[in-house]
This record gives sequence, structure tokens and C-alpha cells, in this order.
Amino acid sequence: MMQEQWDFVNLLIIVARFIQVFGFFLAVLMLIKELPLVHTFGVFVINLVGFFAILVGVLTRFLSLAGVMLADALIIFLSLLLFIGAYKIKKQRDRVPPPPKPFTRCPVCGAYINSNFQYCALMDSKSLLYFDNKEHMLAFIENPEGYKVAKEINYDGVRRVCFNKEEGWVMWGQSP
Repeated sequence: MMQEQWDFVNLLIIVARFIQVFGFFLAVLMLIKELPLVHTFGVFVINLVGFFAILVGVLTRFLSLAGVMLADALIIFLSLLLFIGAYKIKKQRDRVPPPPKPFTRCPVCGAYINSNFQYCALMDSKSLLYFDNKEHMLAFIENPEGYKVAKEINYDGVRRVCFNKEEGWVMWGQSP
């Protein structure tokens, strides 16, 4: 193989490695920012498969420089598309509480919370508590010890509350 061909192959491998590092950096950033894991692993898979596809394409001489650049652009595009999708999902999650799981009960009255109707939510540092109405949530906030002991609830103080699932979270202390 001539020197120019080896230089070409080395250049393609360096470009593919750069794309791989960018993709893995993006996936690690997604893990740090707590973006959905499905999207994060999707970015990992796209970059890993893309890297090996480019490497095999170069070694078998199936891909030219233009083909490698096109494959790299496709890998970056798909990775960024997944990142943006995951970011939008996280923003939506941060704006409103997730719907309660089936058979979730109000810690005050014990009624089942129906996710199709209005409900209130309270976030502490560890968990979410759902209430069937605002009065029950306020009663719990005023006297959490009475409900914690009776219901074995892990609760360490209010961080955010949601009085209306359409309006979303507010920091505790701000007017609802």
C-alpha cells in the first residue's frame, strides 16, 4: 500500500475516533443530566455501531472519504436528535409531576389517586407524595408526623408542590 493510501486510512480512523469520542461524551453528559436512559443508551449504540461500521467500511475499502464523512454526519445527526428528544422529555418531567402509579393512595385519607382527575403532588428530596386534593396536602404539610407514623412514609420536608397538574411544579413558599 502506498503512503498516500495509509495516510488516507489513518485520517479516516482519526475522524471516526473523534466522532466516537463526541458521541460518548454526549451520552455521558446525558447520564449526568439524568436524561431518559433509553435515549442515552441509544446514543451509545449509534456511536458504537457507527464507529465499527466506519472502521469495517474503511478496511474493506467499501467507504471512501466522502462516505466516511457522510456516515460521521449521520452519526452526529442521530445522536443530537436523540439528545434533543431526551432533553424535551426531561423538561416536560421537570415541569409537571409524573402521573401516580396505579393504586397510589392519598397519605391523609387513604383514597386511591385517579390520574385522570385533578390531584396534588408534593416532592421532598427522596420521593413524591400524591394527594387527592389541596386541603389534604396542606393538612399533611402542617402535621407530617401524624401521617408519617401511621402510614410509614419517608418524608424529609417540602421542596416543590403541584396544586394543579396543568400548571406544574412551584417551589414551596411561592404563591400557588
